[in-house]
Amino acid sequence: MANTTYNIRIDSRIREEADALYKGMGLSLSAAVNLFLTQSVIQRRLPIDEIVAEPIGDPPPMEEYRSFDDWEQAKKWLDA
Repeated sequence: MANTTYNIRIDSRIREEADALYKGMGLSLSAAVNLFLTQSVIQRRLPIDEIVAEPIGDPPPMEEYRSFDDWEQAKKWLDA
């Protein structure tokens, strides 16, 4: 499978928060975007149940985030 580079515009605050969030899960932002797009294609819809404009309360401590060693582990967890 060939990779493609794609440039997108992301709000800088969202980018920083997303980087920290996915890093805590053991994923890069690129891997998270690939995961999102893959689930969109599989489900034929946005893989989001609810959209919240602003965070509700404080995020959980970093130690509560799920961490993966590689993409395959993340995929297996998503498919479970």
